[in-house]
Amino acid sequence: MTAEGELGFREILRLPEVRTAVAGTFVIMVGFGVLSPILPLYARSFGVGLDAVGLLIAAFSITRLVVDPFTGAIIHLLGERRSVTAGALVVGISSALAALAPSFGLLVVFRGLGGAGSAVFFTGLLTYLLRTIPAERVGRVLSVWYASFNVGIIAGEPLGGFVARLLGPASTLWIYAGTCLASAAVFARSMREPPRARDPERRGGLRRLPWRRPLVAVLLANGAYAWMIAGVWSTLIPLFGKEEVGLTEVGVGVALAVGSLTEFAVLFPAGRATDRIGRKAVLVPGYAAMALALVLWPLARTPALFLAANGLFGLISGYAGVPQAPMLSDVTDEDVRGAAVAAFRFVGDLGFVLGPLVAGASADALGYGPAFALSAAPLLGSLALVLTVPETLRMLPRIGEAPGL
Repeated sequence: MTAEGELGFREILRLPEVRTAVAGTFVIMVGFGVLSPILPLYARSFGVGLDAVGLLIAAFSITRLVVDPFTGAIIHLLGERRSVTAGALVVGISSALAALAPSFGLLVVFRGLGGAGSAVFFTGLLTYLLRTIPAERVGRVLSVWYASFNVGIIAGEPLGGFVARLLGPASTLWIYAGTCLASAAVFARSMREPPRARDPERRGGLRRLPWRRPLVAVLLANGAYAWMIAGVWSTLIPLFGKEEVGLTEVGVGVALAVGSLTEFAVLFPAGRATDRIGRKAVLVPGYAAMALALVLWPLARTPALFLAANGLFGLISGYAGVPQAPMLSDVTDEDVRGAAVAAFRFVGDLGFVLGPLVAGASADALGYGPAFALSAAPLLGSLALVLTVPETLRMLPRIGEAPGL
């Protein structure tokens, strides 16, 4: 094995905790990749407007938002392994119900119900990784975990268009349901429960978080990034490709897969930079570049430019998406880690809720250009706050001195 400072991709992947997280996440994200480019188009097949499409995309996150504050207590009660397994099962069952929905209203309801399982699943899995991985490795470990998202999406997105054309759009929900159930089986069999710390998380963990500017900056940065993912990747880009560029479902799926591929390519270099030069040093240029790219996105009105724009944006968003969770690990202590992840997920899901709603409504009212520009505003706001805090990587030796201040 290489020295700690040079710990590479393959050495990270040999860690049993990482292998389990990567395998289970990959399976579930294949199904998500099949579904994601088709879900907005499937919503339009019910004869609804762009604002209703935004509502459908946001419904999943609205439920997650409601459940997020309770996930710390759920994980404390059940443990990470059972929480992650149960969460995947709930998402799978709700997706099957959504495939059977006879009306748009029921589609929104069933899709929304899956958010409860997703809240428990992702909070449990991120808590598991942050509790079992040393802080000096966390950037690289999380970049490998995030890579499993991308590989799954890359495998699934092109299939989504073909499956929708052959079997109908609802079939993508069935595929997603199946991969969620398969992922639950992976975690139930392979995930090892980490040692349980004797901590007071269930008795006011959120109150014991270090509510200072570094933590607030991390939370808002995560919310802004989630806003961009849900409002742009999951809503505006598929609709823009279909309705402004004139691509088919297959074309939209291929373009999104290109973005996922370039994002995948930059993840581990971003994780290595996050562990070596700092979290803020990676996040600041990444957020500035994302905001600029969003303002310029409406220029990509030909298939070639649309494809190139997805590839470039994948590079930028992949680089900028790694530092947030390592920053959270830097500024919180082990005894409140579950509560910190719950707060992190809550603010992220707030972005997932608001992003599609604002994107759909603004695209309907103002057009795609202003809608893309509005999606850049949260990135710039959070960037302004991050610029006022010190580099959190340098805080690691001091964490634990005053966790309640």
